[in-house]
Amino acid sequence: MELFSQPFIQATRHTLSTPGIVVLGTIPVPKGKPLALVEEIRNRPDVMVFSVTKENRNHLLTEIVTCVQSGRK
Repeated sequence: MELFSQPFIQATRHTLSTPGIVVLGTIPVPKGKPLALVEEIRNRPDVMVFSVTKENRNHLLTEIVTCVQSGRK
């Protein structure tokens, strides 16, 4: 429901556009009709998307922590 709330969309855009802010979040896997805000976030040049699978889920922690820490510098 949040994806259809204008205050949520505006707050999300503002937060992602604020310099020095690191956001760790989840977005749904694309299927069916694309959600505009999700696709906007997915296509931002400053966004890193990790696809979690059964095969890689136990090895992603280090990579994600490194990515978040490098964004804080």
